[in-house]
Amino acid sequence: MTAGACLPGAGPALLDADNADRGPSLDLGADASVARRDVDLGDPFAIYGLSPSHGPFSGGTTVRLTGRGFTPKLRVFVGDREVSALAGDPTRAVVVMPPGSPGAVDVRIREDATAKERVLRSGFSYDAFVVSPDSGATSGGTRIKLTNGSGAVWKSPLTISIGSTACANVTVSDTGAECETPAGEPGAKDVTVVDSLGTRTQARDAFTYSDSPDGYRGGLAGGAFVGRMRVLAFDAATGAPIEGAYAVAGSARSGTVVQRTSASGVTEFNGLAGKTATITVTATCHQPLTYVDVPVDTVTVYLPVVLDLSCVSLDGDPPSTGGRGGKLGGVVEGELVFPGAGEFERAGWTNVPAPLRKTERRAAYVFEAARSPNDAFQLPAASEALTVEAPGKNGYAYRAVVYPGSASLYVVAGLEDRSEVPPRFVPYVMGVARGVSVPAQTRVTGVDIPMDILFDHRVTVAPQTPEAGPRGPDRFATSVALTFGALAYIIFPQGRQSVLYPVPATLPFVGVPSLDHGLSGEQYVLGGLVASGANLQQPASLVTRIRTTNANDPVLLGGFLGVPVLSEPASGRWLGTRLTFTGASGPSDLSVTQVVSGHGLVAWTIAAPGALRSFDLPDLHALPGPDNLGLLETAIESTVRVGRIEGFSYGRMRQGQLNPGSWNAHAFDSLVGVHARP
Repeated sequence: MTAGACLPGAGPALLDADNADRGPSLDLGADASVARRDVDLGDPFAIYGLSPSHGPFSGGTTVRLTGRGFTPKLRVFVGDREVSALAGDPTRAVVVMPPGSPGAVDVRIREDATAKERVLRSGFSYDAFVVSPDSGATSGGTRIKLTNGSGAVWKSPLTISIGSTACANVTVSDTGAECETPAGEPGAKDVTVVDSLGTRTQARDAFTYSDSPDGYRGGLAGGAFVGRMRVLAFDAATGAPIEGAYAVAGSARSGTVVQRTSASGVTEFNGLAGKTATITVTATCHQPLTYVDVPVDTVTVYLPVVLDLSCVSLDGDPPSTGGRGGKLGGVVEGELVFPGAGEFERAGWTNVPAPLRKTERRAAYVFEAARSPNDAFQLPAASEALTVEAPGKNGYAYRAVVYPGSASLYVVAGLEDRSEVPPRFVPYVMGVARGVSVPAQTRVTGVDIPMDILFDHRVTVAPQTPEAGPRGPDRFATSVALTFGALAYIIFPQGRQSVLYPVPATLPFVGVPSLDHGLSGEQYVLGGLVASGANLQQPASLVTRIRTTNANDPVLLGGFLGVPVLSEPASGRWLGTRLTFTGASGPSDLSVTQVVSGHGLVAWTIAAPGALRSFDLPDLHALPGPDNLGLLETAIESTVRVGRIEGFSYGRMRQGQLNPGSWNAHAFDSLVGVHARP
C-alpha cells in the first residue's frame, strides 16, 4: 500500500510520510486558551411529552413518556396519583393512565436518588365522555354508548357526530346517550356531542372505523360476543367485497335476522341474544358458508363462486382463478461445499458414492422449506439437477428462485436413475441455509451450503390403528419430516410409506437425516393416515405433527378418531334446517360439513364446535334472492369431518388455517371424514 492510501470507508490518511513524527495542527481561532466544550443537550432529567396525550376519563390508556435521564426507579405522578412506570431506556417510559376527571392534568416525574422532580403542565387531557364500543364497521350501524364523565345529564334534542357525519336513532338517558354510527372511512374519528343549548363537547379519536379482514382467508376473530356481530363478505376468486350478500343470524328454529352487506362487503348486527350466534353468509352465484355458535364478534368469509353459465350475465365474465402472474421472488446463489478439501479448495462429492450403472448419476436438488410436514416429496425435473460438472470455486454453484422475505433452503444430494419409472432417487447427504433475507426481484449471492448432514439414521413408527369397518379404512400411510425452524419443514425422499390392513406392529424409516450440524436442535415430525382405497380416500383419519428427537425407540402413533355418520342430510330431499351426525368417537375440536347440491356446483360449508353433533340452520329458501341453482332440492353428496387441533380455539381460528372456505386438512392434528350419498 502506498503512503497516504486508505481502505475504502476508513476516511483519509491521518499522516503522510514526511510528518509522521508530528501531530496534526489544530487552529483554535483567536482565543486558543478557550477549552473545547461538549454540546449542551439541555436538562439531564426532563419530561418532554406524552403519546397519546389524551384518553377516556375511565382510564386504562397506555401512554409513552419521552424525556431524558429515566432510570428503572423512575416515579411518575398523574395529578396527585402515582402510577407504575416501566422505563425502557433513558429516554422512554410507559405508564397506564388511571381514571380522572375530564380536562387537563399535570404529569410529574421524580428521581428519589437525587430528589429531582420535573412537571409537564397539562401534559395529559381526559376526554369528557367514553365511547363504547370504540370501533365498528365502515358500513355503519354500530350501536354505541356515550358515558358522560362530568356528571352532567344530557337533555334532548342531542346531536352526536362521528367525524362530520351525524349518528342516527339517538336516545338519551341519565348516564349518557346512545346512537347508531353512520357509514365512514377507515381510521380514528372524533366524536362530538352538541346539546340542546348548543354546547359542544368533543372526544378526539374516540371511535375507529375498522373492518380488518383476517388475513385474506377469513375465519373468526375479535372480542367476546355480547350481542354485537360484524360480518364481512368477500369473493374468494377475486378478493373483492361482495355488495348485497345476505348475512343471516340465527336458525329456522330460533328465528333469524337477515341483513345485506354494504358496498364494502360489511354489515353489523346489534342486539342479538345469547352468548353465541350462528352466522350464515350467502350471495347470488356464491356458495354459502355457516359458522355455528360463534363466540366472538367478527366473522370474515370468502365465498367461492358458482361456476355456472347462468351467472355470467349477472356480472359479466366469470372471475378467473388463474393467471395471477409471477410471485416477484428473488434469486439466491452460492455453492454446495462438500467436506474433505483443504482451505480454498474444491472437494469432490465425498459423501455420495460413485454410480454403479450407466443410467445412474450423482445429483443434488435445492428446495425451499415446506409449510406442512404432510407435503409429499416431489423430485424436480432432471434439468434442475446440480451435478459434479457444475462450475464453482470452492464447491458447486447453484441458483434458486424463492419467495421474497426470509428464505430457508435445503439441498438433498444422492444417486438418481431416470431410466426407471418412476425415477429412483436415493439420498445420501444434505445441507441447509437458514434465514436468507431476499428482497423481491433481488439477487442474493454468496450463500454457500455445507453438505455435511448424512442420511444415516433410522426412525420407527409403532401405529395404533382403528378397526376396519364395512366401508373402510383398509390401509395405513405414515410419513416422517423434519422441523426447520418454527413454521417450516424439510420433506425428503423415503419419508412416506403405505401398508394394507392388518398393519405391522412397527414400520421403520431407514436412511433419515441425522439431527446434527445445521439441524442441531430440530425434531422429527411423524404423521399417520388410516384411509380407504389405493388413493387414500375417505373414510379416513389423520394424526400428524407428532414430534420426537428419539431415533432409537419406536414412536407410538395413535389417537385416531372414529368415523362419523351423517343422519341428516342422509338421503332424498334435505330441508336444510338441521344437521345431525353420530359416531366420531373421541373428543374433537371442530367439525366441518359440506352439503353438495345444485347439480354438483354448489357446496354449503358448515363449521361448528367439535362438541356439537346436531344443530339448527337457517332456511335459505326464505331468502328473496335465487337459491343458487337448487341448492336445497337434493343433497347429492354430503361430507362431515371432525378433528382435534393443537392449541385450537373455535373463537379464534388461526389465520388462513381453519377457514372452511379454504379448508386445509393439514391444519388438523386429527381428521376423519365420511361421504353419505343418497
